[in-house]
Amino acid sequence: MGSIARQAVWNTVFTYLGIALGFVNVVLLYPKVLAPGEFGLTRLMMALVTVVAQVVLFGAENTVIRFFPVFRDPARQHRGLLGMILLFGTVVTAAACLLLWAMHGVLSHVFGDVHDLYSKHGMWLLPMLAGETFFILLRAYSRALRRTVPPIIVREMLLRLMQMIIILYQAWRPLPFDQFIVVYSSVFVLATLLLAGDLWRAGHFHLRPGGHWLPTRLRRSMFPYGRYTLTASLTGVVLGNIDQIMIGALLGDGLSQVAFYAVAFYFGSVIAAPGRALHHAAMPAVADAWKRRDMPVLRRIYSGSALTQTVVSGFLFVLMWGSIDDLFAMLPPAYAGAAHVATVVGLAYFLNSMVGLNQGIIAMSRSYRLDAWTSIVLLVLNVAGNFLLVRTFGIVGAAVATLLSMLLVNIYRTGYLFRRYGLWPFDRRIVFALLLVALMAMVLPWVPFTGSPLWDIVLRSAVITIAYWPAAYVLGLLPDLLALVRRR
Repeated sequence: MGSIARQAVWNTVFTYLGIALGFVNVVLLYPKVLAPGEFGLTRLMMALVTVVAQVVLFGAENTVIRFFPVFRDPARQHRGLLGMILLFGTVVTAAACLLLWAMHGVLSHVFGDVHDLYSKHGMWLLPMLAGETFFILLRAYSRALRRTVPPIIVREMLLRLMQMIIILYQAWRPLPFDQFIVVYSSVFVLATLLLAGDLWRAGHFHLRPGGHWLPTRLRRSMFPYGRYTLTASLTGVVLGNIDQIMIGALLGDGLSQVAFYAVAFYFGSVIAAPGRALHHAAMPAVADAWKRRDMPVLRRIYSGSALTQTVVSGFLFVLMWGSIDDLFAMLPPAYAGAAHVATVVGLAYFLNSMVGLNQGIIAMSRSYRLDAWTSIVLLVLNVAGNFLLVRTFGIVGAAVATLLSMLLVNIYRTGYLFRRYGLWPFDRRIVFALLLVALMAMVLPWVPFTGSPLWDIVLRSAVITIAYWPAAYVLGLLPDLLALVRRR
């Protein structure tokens, strides 16, 4: 876990710096500068782009990482792998943009509101889609090279910093919304160019093939793997994004409701950041361990990831749960009803964090087909839950659908890894971590209020931080982090 922990720490640092920027954007700026419908349109476009990009890439991100050990050959520029995946990205992006252009009328009707915002501005998701697809491919290549930090910096920090600059300019000297959306969509393309520039600077941006592009035996392995991992790739992005798409389509005044849900989902999904950072750092090592059939390494990675994610995500859940009312008090009054959504989504991601890297371990194993089928079940449960609950309970129903679908599928995946490979993520330290989270939650009501939402957040966060981390140290819940600190 040494190199994985080191990269995961840096990934987490930059991820949370990005989260801080995102908090300023999503909570303090966008809801106050843009009308709810306008803000909702930007979130809806991001949701559509994220889902469509994963569909058209056909599981390419995990495929590149899993099969990179076969291509690894620095002397021959890794056998032209980068050129292959970028050519593939060009073809599928062009096809997707053509399809979205042809369906613009239908989508305008589905997501229509009183201002016809999607009809007027929805075509600007095409450059966003191009930026997203090529970013995913370049990120996969960078991660396969064990360069997991630069994609995090670009995506989590620089992209959000550019979005902050745009909205600050909009607050200072407002542009007409049709001009604002043009600038907004362009930053996604710029972020992709920045990642490409990093690979170029590091000497890894080679487009010429260094050998046969795809031997027959590799095609027979890679294409089926990509087909089966497509749904697994979708799982990571559909939850939350499909909620926003269905809210926009099912509810009256859908774009405004998308804005409310997006803010609430942002609060809850902060808890997923440690797992996301660890996943980015660990997947190449997991792929190598499966190639060697090194079960002790896999057990160590699996149990270490579960413990680390439970401790860090539990800390974040307690902070969010204790400050949720104060956080929403800082938003415009129209957003107040979304506080319950944030709590439900936060609980969903905390429970999801407890199972560690179970999905990634399955995806990199010979049982990757199971990952695909369970991901299909997760998507079906989530979509069906949204369809049944959103109409009745509004945006809270979407959050409940996310919680239930994730819980059921994770129970099955964890049981399968234990039965098939003897891999189990839990030990007694997980119990100590849960008891610590519960204890901190019991302490929060005793912290006095100041009357100011901002100062209440600061005070509660300080009390929990001072109490939580020393207790975690005493209980022996931080072995990988402490080992990393000693090495550095």
